[in-house]
Amino acid sequence: MSHKDTKNNYHSFLGDLKATFDPIFRNARTQDSSDWRKKAWSGPLKSYIGMFKAAGALGKLGGAVAPLIGPTLVVVGGILASIPVWLIIFLPLLLLFGVYWIFVIQHTKKMATMGDPHFHIGAFKEKRPLEYKLWKPFLDRNGPTFEGLYDFMIPIFNPNNGEDLKSVIEYTKGHVAAVQTEKDEYRTARDFLKSEVERYERAVGYLVDLVKAINKSLYRYANDCMNFYELDFVCAYTIYRVEEEKIRKIHDKGTTGASPAEITLTEENARKYAAVYVAMLPSEEDGFSYNNPFPGRTVAAYRMEIYGETWIWNFHFDDSNDKALSLTLSNDIIEIREVYRLVQAFCLLLQKREIEGKEGIQDGNAKSQRANEN
Repeated sequence: MSHKDTKNNYHSFLGDLKATFDPIFRNARTQDSSDWRKKAWSGPLKSYIGMFKAAGALGKLGGAVAPLIGPTLVVVGGILASIPVWLIIFLPLLLLFGVYWIFVIQHTKKMATMGDPHFHIGAFKEKRPLEYKLWKPFLDRNGPTFEGLYDFMIPIFNPNNGEDLKSVIEYTKGHVAAVQTEKDEYRTARDFLKSEVERYERAVGYLVDLVKAINKSLYRYANDCMNFYELDFVCAYTIYRVEEEKIRKIHDKGTTGASPAEITLTEENARKYAAVYVAMLPSEEDGFSYNNPFPGRTVAAYRMEIYGETWIWNFHFDDSNDKALSLTLSNDIIEIREVYRLVQAFCLLLQKREIEGKEGIQDGNAKSQRANEN
């Protein structure tokens, strides 16, 4: 037998198996194996219905046998007269049950036979366990089918110069590319989340450092040893006071000292110095601005009212100072307004202490003068 004939024989054989067994498999996979006894007892009713139809056909012969009915009834009546009534009732019922039981047994055999129209997977499993074990892989709900094998073998039996293989390869390439794209997207999202976690960890560190510095300053204030040169818990700073048409530097901590001691309030200087720009803003506007006096350097200015005077607080920091950038120009960690309110609160405390100290000295001098006069 040639190779071509062998392929054709296998192909037709699989086609026959598909037509014969797949309907049985599909039917068995949809059945409930636990209700086969119910079907075994209800199935023979169809046979009784057929018998009743046959009895109706025999009734047409009643006219021909009518002369025999009378003598037969006389004989049967004589026999039954000598039998108890309960036995007369019980015997027909017993006979009917026995006949029906035979029908049930026959119907169960049909249900346990593969290929029979009455085949049921539950009866097959119960009555023929060895055969069921053999066929179980095909009878499971997700088991294989001969149709699937038939379709799978078609490209092998009838090759088309590798076109199917090429299509599979192209599909695989596309799938691999899609998976790689999805993988790259996941990697990008992972890297972004990782950077966000690191950024928030740094932010928490900045807040911890800020709280520690504030606590230390509060203790130093409570111990009367704090001054205006200890407020660098964010970065270097200068403080200017607005005086008529100019601003005068009153405190400088951590800078190079190059900030002018006095700056005139002019439009030209407002474009050059953030402190002048803020000082010239109307009082109803937020007194905040920043500029870059030279590349890589930032000065953020904040206007605040201190006991009847207008002060300008300037944060000085390099653009590489992530802590200062986060606390003075960004709301990611804490609202920058709260940072400015913090430095204003310390300035109010220190200035109040200075004012009270000066008043105490003046009161003491006045008392000494009155004592000398007396």
